[in-house]
Amino acid sequence: MNETIGVIAGTPVDTQMGVDFLEGKGIKAIGYPVSKNPKEQSRLQLLEKTLLYNKVVDIVHKAKSSGINKIFVYCNSLSAAVDMDKVSKETGAFIVTPFTAYYDIGEENFSKVLILAANGQSCAKIETILEECNKDIRMWSISALPLVEEIEKGNSEAEIYNELALKKVLSWAELNNIDGIILGCTHFPYIKNILLKNTTIPIIDPAEKMLDRLMI
Repeated sequence: MNETIGVIAGTPVDTQMGVDFLEGKGIKAIGYPVSKNPKEQSRLQLLEKTLLYNKVVDIVHKAKSSGINKIFVYCNSLSAAVDMDKVSKETGAFIVTPFTAYYDIGEENFSKVLILAANGQSCAKIETILEECNKDIRMWSISALPLVEEIEKGNSEAEIYNELALKKVLSWAELNNIDGIILGCTHFPYIKNILLKNTTIPIIDPAEKMLDRLMI
């Protein structure tokens, strides 16, 4: 892919994560964070949705004025709070979000999944999509903004794993025969490796499926 992709996310940290992900695949990318930190992001998403929508539209117009026509929204909670289909129609941009990927994940016949997300809004949206795809799926969700905040601080995987007692989360998942743990926040691939080292349950990262959609 020769064209440059615009990456929109909630904070500078996950925006850069999205840029790094694409550039690691050999794709040029420019980041456009919507807010300064997780708390500001949550306030916008929960209490100031009109302002948030307008900010996203302005960012997409800015990207398009620079010749960028494809947008990679590397943020679950932002995608849950803003109608990205509406933004796409208003701006003419091709927009890929994590939620487009969840339709693909929903077709993979998981029977029991644990969803780790930044807030309840994201959990609810992910659950809705998976339910649409698989009426028999059973879901448990954890809203984990403190996990986002620890990642934003730059703490190591091991520190976060121990500080937030993630071993207990994995133990619970194994006891309940969970067959997939969904990283329902684009910050969470940061801890993917340590999760994989401590469980045999598949860890599902939507980013790869987002990339497939982007390449269409």
